[in-house]
Amino acid sequence: MGALRGLRVIEAADGIAGGYAGKLLVDMGAEVTKVEPPGGDPLRRWSAAHPDRPVADTGPLFSYLAAGKASTAHVDLGWADVVVAGPGADGLLGVGWQARCREDATVVSISSFGEDGPLAGRPATEFTLQAWCGLISACGTADAPLQMGAGVGQWATGATAALAALAGHRAGGAAVEVSALEVMAVCLNNYPTLYRLFTGQPAALSRGGDWLSVVRCKDGWIGLCIFTAQQWADFAAMIGRPDLSEDERLISMGARSRNRAFSESVVRPWLAEHTVEEIHELGGLFRVPVALVGNGEVVFQMAHLNERGVFVTHPAGFAQPRPPFQLSATPALALRPAPALHSGTGASPSPATGRTRNRQPLGGVRVLDFTAFWSGPYATHLLATLGADVIKVEGPTRPDGMRFATVASPDDDNWLELGPTFHAANPAKRSVAIDFTITSGRELLLELAKTADVVVENFTPRVLNGVRLDYDALRAVNPSLVMLRIPGFGLDGPWANRSGFAQTMEQISGIGWLTGLPDGDPLVRSTIDPISGIHGAFAVLAALAHREATGEGQLIEMPMVEVALNVAGESIVTWSAEGVCLHRDGNRGPWAAPQGVYPTAGTGDWVALAASTDEQWDALVALAGRPDWVGLDRAQRRAMRDEIDGVLVAWLAPRSRDETVEALLDAGIPAAPVWDQNFQDTLPQLIARRFNQSLQHPVAGEVPTPGTGMSSEDLDIAYRAAAPTVGQHTGEVLRTLLNLDDDQLTQLHNEGAIGPT
Repeated sequence: MGALRGLRVIEAADGIAGGYAGKLLVDMGAEVTKVEPPGGDPLRRWSAAHPDRPVADTGPLFSYLAAGKASTAHVDLGWADVVVAGPGADGLLGVGWQARCREDATVVSISSFGEDGPLAGRPATEFTLQAWCGLISACGTADAPLQMGAGVGQWATGATAALAALAGHRAGGAAVEVSALEVMAVCLNNYPTLYRLFTGQPAALSRGGDWLSVVRCKDGWIGLCIFTAQQWADFAAMIGRPDLSEDERLISMGARSRNRAFSESVVRPWLAEHTVEEIHELGGLFRVPVALVGNGEVVFQMAHLNERGVFVTHPAGFAQPRPPFQLSATPALALRPAPALHSGTGASPSPATGRTRNRQPLGGVRVLDFTAFWSGPYATHLLATLGADVIKVEGPTRPDGMRFATVASPDDDNWLELGPTFHAANPAKRSVAIDFTITSGRELLLELAKTADVVVENFTPRVLNGVRLDYDALRAVNPSLVMLRIPGFGLDGPWANRSGFAQTMEQISGIGWLTGLPDGDPLVRSTIDPISGIHGAFAVLAALAHREATGEGQLIEMPMVEVALNVAGESIVTWSAEGVCLHRDGNRGPWAAPQGVYPTAGTGDWVALAASTDEQWDALVALAGRPDWVGLDRAQRRAMRDEIDGVLVAWLAPRSRDETVEALLDAGIPAAPVWDQNFQDTLPQLIARRFNQSLQHPVAGEVPTPGTGMSSEDLDIAYRAAAPTVGQHTGEVLRTLLNLDDDQLTQLHNEGAIGPT
């Protein structure tokens, strides 16, 4: 029995986002009925292996997303606790369908831009949304902006919709909007607007890729992820150059980028002399984040993933990643087949439950937060946004590592309080500075755990295991506790104690493999951190639903690499089902032809456009003055891509970017300016939707903090406060929750168990 047993969901959405939301709900035990048009969801006949030829039966992507669901043409909306609706829901459910839902139902509406604002209802694709949100402006080569492969924005949007479904249901019913643009504005960028506002100047766009992220070595590719000065020192020792460990030209990511030619002259010759296996083994020994580089085929050859049983067999006969969360009390259900078209029947309506509505879904829930950097903090950020009291634990001498990504210099007394990413991922939390490596500090945390409902951590397993603050120790003092652990690679297996960041997971999973030019290096961003956070928050809400039904807590193990593998699921199932390995193809892709980014008249101005349908193509060639090309189907257009691109380059070169985008949108063609990510806050759609919330911080002042992609008039999900300073609430929390007095706090301070920093 899954954690969400008894939850009844109608999925009235095509495409990846709605399908993935339904999949996550099914994985946790919900009953999901998919409403399909007479010809079925278009994904049924889709395969990225041959995008212009429909599959004969059911394609692997649809089978992956729809496993365990029912399919129907008509359903009584009174049956559902949750309706997940895409832009075509009116055609599937009938105009005015919202009025036929139960009064306590939750309706999650997924759209490209949200339901209001100047872009509402305009055509868009994953590709053009990447341009609108700013991702493409900072991804690619020095010569041209590029998309990020694998369609990560749609998977992030689907995970957000699943989280919104549980939040609304927990609140007693709500209407929640999920805007793909807003989800992608956060997940596909690292808060560039805040960096600009904190420093007073825009950052240089980092096209060309992060410093040596995926690199050729003696016998293949290796992934590197070297952030901190300590990691550089360890890497320098690993390559036999400890003399470079404190070289000012190399000690930081910024310095290595500024001195790229020199840094590459140091590193590339060593890599060229060593094999993938040698470098990977040394990385583990030196605790340097080093990764094997995967794709849809290679991931099946990785011993750690196979030893942990990450891949499971779909009833259709291909292998796929298992759900990314392992729950100790409510394991994910066994895989079931995808439904035959309209094989289910409409279920009978159910009476409203009469549950009390609560505008804060997690009001009254306390979370003890041991997280650092971005993935874990983003999970607890979402829990705080939904109303939880999140107590962030930072060591007095080891605060959250993301604080060190600051715009201030170490000689500034407030340098730890000026990290843009920290601010954006930690609003409304309370920070306590407690050293859990000291006995008295550990005892304090055990006492705090007694008052908590949830504990979240994202260290390597050895950290909390080593100080006996693992799940067994916490459950001993609080049997009903829900604990979410987000290690990079899992709690066991050969890579368990390896460190890893978002880039590492993208390198391994194949997401990076799909980004870049066909003959260039694979490129990675940092998207899996916040996407993992969304999945983690969803898993916590599911486990809380089970706890409320049974009183039982449980452990949730959610390795970041398994989140990344699910997001890369299409490339994995395409290889397993059809023997075709998907590859990066610049700005081109299987979903549209033509699809590309083209320079316009303004300096540095680009237009992104994608013609997915024949109608969009005919409208495009009418605008471009090529009526002789009307009627070409997508296969013909794909065969002529070079010629078409040449015509589009010539047509767009003298034109104004913004006027051209408007003309394309008016003609029904998905298009976007390649928006500079540094000025995301000036995008009219985000302004109209009040995406940024202004928070007042005692050191940073006014901090315009980006939203989450969810909005609702029925829920109070506004940020309640700015991110905390280090240890800001130590005394407050220990006094109010543990009843400690001033003398006890002084003693703990003298022992080094509590802050200041």
